[in-house]
Amino acid sequence: MKSTLFIQAQKAQYQWHKHVPLMKFLGPRKNIWKSGHSDAAATTSTAKSSVQEAINFWELPARYRPLPFSEAEIEAIESGGASLV
Repeated sequence: MKSTLFIQAQKAQYQWHKHVPLMKFLGPRKNIWKSGHSDAAATTSTAKSSVQEAINFWELPARYRPLPFSEAEIEAIESGGASLV
């Protein structure tokens, strides 16, 4: 009995409160694709940019290199458990 009253109260609440999304969109997507300015700028910027290769971690400056393992960490790894750390 109480569950049906609760459901009816929820339905009444939803009738009064309309859901309003928090995101506001500019308009239909077809209007976004019609503008030619962004397409022209994108093609010129890609022609100027050069491809960078990935660098290895040993080529990094000293402040970005990984720290060496301590003796306690090495022993924990070799023993197979993390209970020693």
